[in-house]
Amino acid sequence: MKRLPRLLLLAALLWLGIGLSSAHAAPPSYQSLYSNPERALPMQPAWQFQPVDAQAAPPWEDIFAFTLGMAPELMARSRWLSLNSGQDSERPPALFDTLEGRALFLSPAARSFCDGRWQVVWLERIAINTAHQPLHKVWLVERKPGGRLQSTTAYGRLDAQGRWAVPPLSCDGQVTSSVESSAALSYLMQGESAQAPPDLHVDTVLGQLGLRDAQGRWRTQPTPQRDTATVQWMRYRRLLPTPGSTGTGLIDAQGRMVIPFIFGELPDATAQRRIRLCTATGPAILTTRAPVECRWQRLRGGPAGVALRPVKKTDTGRWGYQDAQGNWAIAPQFEAARPFRHGYAVVTGLFPQDWRPPGWQDSQPIIRKLQRVGRYWVAEAVVRNASTGGQWAPRFGLLNDAGQWLAPVPDPALQVTVLVPPGGRTSHYAGMLASHLPNLLGRSVQVDHVSKATEADYRRLMTQGGDTKVLLAALRLPRGGIEGVHQPAPIDALMHALRPVTLWTSEPLVLAIDSTKADTLGIHSTDDLLAYARAHPGSLRIGTGDDGWTGHLAFGQFRALSGVDVQRVVFQGMYPDSDVITKAHAADLLFAPVNGVAVAVRRGQLRVLGTTADAAHPQSFEGATWPTLASSAPLDGYTAYDRFSLWAPANSDAASNRTLQEAVDQVLARPEVQKQLQEMQVVGGGGSPEALLALEHEERERWARALSAPAATPPAR
Repeated sequence: MKRLPRLLLLAALLWLGIGLSSAHAAPPSYQSLYSNPERALPMQPAWQFQPVDAQAAPPWEDIFAFTLGMAPELMARSRWLSLNSGQDSERPPALFDTLEGRALFLSPAARSFCDGRWQVVWLERIAINTAHQPLHKVWLVERKPGGRLQSTTAYGRLDAQGRWAVPPLSCDGQVTSSVESSAALSYLMQGESAQAPPDLHVDTVLGQLGLRDAQGRWRTQPTPQRDTATVQWMRYRRLLPTPGSTGTGLIDAQGRMVIPFIFGELPDATAQRRIRLCTATGPAILTTRAPVECRWQRLRGGPAGVALRPVKKTDTGRWGYQDAQGNWAIAPQFEAARPFRHGYAVVTGLFPQDWRPPGWQDSQPIIRKLQRVGRYWVAEAVVRNASTGGQWAPRFGLLNDAGQWLAPVPDPALQVTVLVPPGGRTSHYAGMLASHLPNLLGRSVQVDHVSKATEADYRRLMTQGGDTKVLLAALRLPRGGIEGVHQPAPIDALMHALRPVTLWTSEPLVLAIDSTKADTLGIHSTDDLLAYARAHPGSLRIGTGDDGWTGHLAFGQFRALSGVDVQRVVFQGMYPDSDVITKAHAADLLFAPVNGVAVAVRRGQLRVLGTTADAAHPQSFEGATWPTLASSAPLDGYTAYDRFSLWAPANSDAASNRTLQEAVDQVLARPEVQKQLQEMQVVGGGGSPEALLALEHEERERWARALSAPAATPPAR
């Protein structure tokens, strides 16, 4: 029996590939969805709220990126807030539980329903119905009989686990808006006892809102401004002035704006070259009866401008300033203008859309309202950021009782550890997973290569990493191999600590014969092969890879089930190359994957007699369907597959592994993935972790059968 070096053994069992997640893009238009449903984007990623580091600059674009899908008057009694992000956002809408502080998303299991007939491809927004239940508007793609796709949009209702309490459509395509369900979430809070007393209170400075603690310290950022002009500009901004809105300001003799046009009325400059600026200090933004606070502001420099006089231009109705000769010194552009006093003039002009207070950052929010909801605070603000398309617009953010802003962050990346350099048969598999899983799991997928792993590396891989690592492996099942076939190494015991996730694919082998040999011996089918082997015991040679690989299993089962006497020729590696037959003629037949014989089959050098696939999954090659070896009566029940499966470290969470398994099931259910796997001559997997353990038990029984009829094996080549 051949032995691999101790630490290289497991590395040889793990053939992993690389693939990076594709960049996320904006959702398609309605027209694009309906006319091209096959191009609909997969579900957006999920996220979770985390407090922002008080020492870091708050990420305002992340904090204020949401609108509320509920009536504002219901907010104080609400437990669940519907947070809708912008249409072009990578963040999906979510429900935020103001008592438990968790965000609830559409679960992976709810992203298809009616046995996969309906696929959710986009979650657009969350609204509220007349029963105060959240309504999730989703974009759906339906698979019609014959494979045709059709698109639509509909509303559904979730339960507290993110599953459908009422699906968007019934299985026969009817709307479900009238269906009652006690399991569906309700916005309204049950009883007032759930309202926890806050540690902070709302306070104002010049009408600006913030949260203070019992010692009077501001706990929210940014702290309220005290500059009167800045506060008045913020007040105007809270009102979202429309184009054409006007305000009163101050100019100097050169027509330069000294006080922006944001005040209702201004007095003239005094002889001491100062001006009294007033702003409303009440928290309400629409009332005209709010308290007013005034402060003096000193004015500096500039010629007196006494020779200039205000003049209205008749044809435009605009005011400007002319000198003593009647020339326009300041072009007519103002709605109203008063004479210069002490070098300055009060004018009325358009609200300065592009003016900013000195040092102002556009991403900074202008708080409109702070409201206690459950155990959290909801802040309404006017902001200008990526979520608003570069326009000033109202958005909402969340704070906890420590005064920390809560920013959405993605779940930690899922790391796929690769123990060999990129390449091999699983490279494409890993790429498929990495391109599809991020949008289903709501977390990125990162492929890490550890091509020279030590025993300590293996130990960390199999026992540590929690829910941030997963293993995509062509693992020999049962793990650790079969006693007497595989020389155990210390790390083999660790393999049994791995937790099952799901089966990814099963790849059968083919039994191919030298075409010239086949014609000479009259072997054109599996039955012909068995008949010849019985008539000429020991004369046929079948090439396989090293002990313990699937070729060894396929050969052993072939002999045990059929009872024929054929020789096994062992070649180094997992599988023999087709050259060992077509050129070296070192064997008459071989067990190998399709990709290992495809070129020789196209050239006519090899002929496939059958595959090791289950009879329910025959393999096709260039339009021709290959028979399965199991279709021959003596080999009934015969199968042998390379198993590509997902395993998690020993300290991973069972619920997280189940979520990953459900996401993999959805990947495998996608028509484009099924088509790819079919073209690769493999069978899609899926199924629960328990099913993977059951498959491991079945593989152990297959090995027992394969080893029940030992035969002499010539030396390896």
